[in-house]
Amino acid sequence: MPGNKSGRHGRTGRHGRFGRHGRFGRFWILACLGLLLLSCRPPPPAPPPQPVELLLQEIDAASRRLQDFRGSAGVETSFAGQRGRASLRIRYLSPARFRLDVHGALFEILAVVLVHDLRVQLYMPRENTVFEGTLEARDASIPGLDLTLDDVHAAVTGTIAPGRYPGLSVADYRREGNTAVVTLGNDSSRRTLWIDTGRMTVTREASESPGIQGSVTRTFERFRNRNGVWRPDRVHISRDGPRAGTFELAYRTQSINRGLRPSDIGVRLPETVVRRPLEEAETVFETVGGAP
Repeated sequence: MPGNKSGRHGRTGRHGRFGRHGRFGRFWILACLGLLLLSCRPPPPAPPPQPVELLLQEIDAASRRLQDFRGSAGVETSFAGQRGRASLRIRYLSPARFRLDVHGALFEILAVVLVHDLRVQLYMPRENTVFEGTLEARDASIPGLDLTLDDVHAAVTGTIAPGRYPGLSVADYRREGNTAVVTLGNDSSRRTLWIDTGRMTVTREASESPGIQGSVTRTFERFRNRNGVWRPDRVHISRDGPRAGTFELAYRTQSINRGLRPSDIGVRLPETVVRRPLEEAETVFETVGGAP
């Protein structure tokens, strides 16, 4: 009868809805079980660390992206029991040309430091005198600055000089999260690098030469990407041993790869300038008191 047919169709419809709901529920149960099993699986293993040689090559490649630089910074020093302070106007042209204009408290130019490879000129405008000479090595102290050429390079470029470390024996290599710690050298001379493997920047470099010059640590802080180059805003250099002291540089302005030319690095000296040996130069930073 029509009535009975209607009843049967109604019951069939209800069972169909229940069947669909049951299949839908079983699907979600299986999906939840799958997610639970996935969450219980151990995390995938970390990628193996890069070989040291490849890591150093990438550090060198990153540092070579800086072709020229112009900027300004404030400097505080503590050497030989005296504290000094100055403002710097900096120019750099890869691979090894620097110009540092040292300004005093009243914006007077105290000195202009010119570096080309190992050749150093220190021009003192007030005295109309230029102290000039050639250093024996990059780790030799520059008279008047109490810094080495490696210190100057680190402070200006924000990294270590490329080509320094490939080929040296590896004393230790470990990973600490996103930081690779590499120690190179031997018992008489060891250098350790802390490398941010994400940005491929050196955040710290420590060297030890107990029998020669003690130890030096260079720290690079507050990195920012500027025109495709990771640059620190602060550089701290501390030294122990015969030349103990500290050098703190805080950048105010930075301009990267804007087409600096060799003529922008040099300075035209007066014909009447007095020329003296570099080793006779005195400190160029204003003394502000004794070291604490």
